[in-house]
Parts: sequence; structure tokens; C-alpha cells
Amino acid sequence: MDKKYDLVFVTNCPAFYKINLFNAIAEKARVLAIFIGVSKEVVIDRDFAQQVCFDFIQVGNTAIETRNRLRVFGRLFKIICGLRYKYIIYDGYDMPEVVSMMFWTRKSKNCLICESSVFESCLTGIKGRVKKVILNRISVGFPCGELQARIFKTLGFKGEIRKTYGVGIFKKGKRPDEPKELPVSFRYVFVGRLVPVKNIELLIEVFNKNGKNLTIVGCGILEKELRKKANENILFTGFIPNEELYREYPKHDVFILPSSSETWGLVVEEAIYYGLPVIVSSVVGCLTELVEEPETGIVFRNNDAEDLNRAILQMEQNYSFYKGNAEHFSFEKRDEQQVEAYVGLLNI
Repeated sequence: MDKKYDLVFVTNCPAFYKINLFNAIAEKARVLAIFIGVSKEVVIDRDFAQQVCFDFIQVGNTAIETRNRLRVFGRLFKIICGLRYKYIIYDGYDMPEVVSMMFWTRKSKNCLICESSVFESCLTGIKGRVKKVILNRISVGFPCGELQARIFKTLGFKGEIRKTYGVGIFKKGKRPDEPKELPVSFRYVFVGRLVPVKNIELLIEVFNKNGKNLTIVGCGILEKELRKKANENILFTGFIPNEELYREYPKHDVFILPSSSETWGLVVEEAIYYGLPVIVSSVVGCLTELVEEPETGIVFRNNDAEDLNRAILQMEQNYSFYKGNAEHFSFEKRDEQQVEAYVGLLNI
């Protein structure tokens, strides 16, 4: 391939928020994205190829969960060895074939995106030592936020750390024109997959007791079981396409994410964008940048029903404060920070 790129991204699949980010970066740099495959857990638009404004290569069309790792490595090796670029940015270190490529490409050009927070990552023992070896092949680290940056710091990373303040750019619909009045009866909402890691059982336990209105948006393996446990004050909508969610958020007053593990939490960004203050568990990866520092909501202790009740009461008592901060959060500035984190690399 004769063309020379500024930035080559190696990532798992063409998720919509990654495509939006790469499109924005491509306005300022020459970008190539290499997608390993598709994923059962990530929403991918069938016509995504028509939405991109950058060059891309799809290594395979199979699900990454069932991929042939040796075959992927062979194709990836052939592709990358034929490229000319300034920097290659690997999105994570959870794929062995991708990690292997880090030892074939030059360390001075190697960069690593880290979306996992310090809460999910094992940084001691054999796993910790392996991660140190991997980081020794990296010159620039791109953690999403402070909880992700702690991984680099804990493992003694010697290279440059550039926070991105996000994992991508979500499609933004029309925000409400005017602020809503203080609600008489608060309406809460959860949006996401109905799987164990989202800890929706805790939500149902708490809202079954307090009788407050809760809407659960999404589908997953636990849906049937959760519906049986929920009282009448809890409404299940089923799956709603991402492009239709902008209609759902304004119907509610507060967003809750009770996950027992959450690397970042793109859905928290969406909720805040549509003016909803948030309540998140203490292991949600974006809690520093999107919740605590801008004071758009409240953090409760992970898997603690009593502390979640405390957070709900605090939210209702100080709703105007958190609501105002959510409405004034600047996503334009945040998106610019993400793009500049990568593009600024070229100006060093």
C-alpha cells in the first residue's frame, strides 16, 4: 500500500461510537482503521461502510468471540507489514494476536488505548508482570480517564500518557429546548444490556421496595427472569434502537447505572447529553470525568442497596443542582478533547 497514514487504529469492531471518533480525527489527519471482525455485544450498523470518512480494512466478517486467532494474526501481520504510518494505535491488550503485533512493530510508533479501569484489571502476580512486558513495547498510552490512567501508573509505565476523556463519540440527537420543571414524582431509567454485570437485580430490589417509577430499556439473557421479579412500578420497554433513544431519555428525570463492572459507560454520556443527572455505582469507569468533577450526579457504593437508597434521596433533595450541571455539560468541548488527544500526537 503506497499511501502513508498519520494514525493507524487497530480495534476489535466497527462500533458506531468509534466510527464517529475516527471520522472526526480524519478531518485533521490521515487515518486508517483496521477492524478485526464484528461482535455479538456491540451494535454495528449494517451500512457502516457508507458512514466512514477514512480508509479502513476489515480483517474478517466473523464474530470476534469465535474468531480463529492464528488466522487473524496471519492476516493482521500481512496488512500491517505492508503499511507506512507515523503511529499505530492498538485498542486494548485483550486479543493475543493483536498483542503479538506489538512485538513486530516499532516501539517508538506503538500506542495503546486503555478502556479498562483499575477496578477490572489485575495488576499483580503473573497477569501484572505480563502487562508490564506489554507496556514496555508502548511509547504512548491513551487512557480514557483517571481510573484507566492508574493502570499505566501502577505498572510503572515510562512513556507518555495522554487522557482521551472518552471511548468514542456518540450520535447526538436534538436536546430538549427548555429545562423541565421540578418533577412531582421522579421517573428513573436504566439503559443497557440485561446481563449479570449490569447488576439490574439490585435496581429491582430497591425499586420494588421504594415504589418509585423505573423504566428498564434493553434486552438480554436475564430479561425474562427480571420481568418476573419486578413489581408494577417497573416498566420494561425491550430493545430500542440507538438512533431512537433520544426520544426515551427526556421522558425521565434521572438515569441510573448500577453495574458491578463497567469499563467506561458510554450510556452515561448519552443520559447527561439529554439533560438527565445520573446515579452510578462506584466501579463505573467514567465516574471521575463525567460525574464527580462536573457534579452531574451521585456515586453510590457498588452493590450496596442501602447506599443506593441514600443516593436516590440525595438526588431528589438536590435535583435542581445536579440537573443544572447536566444541562450545562459541554459535549462539544469533550469531543474536541478526544480528537486533540490523538491529533496532538502528530505535533510532538
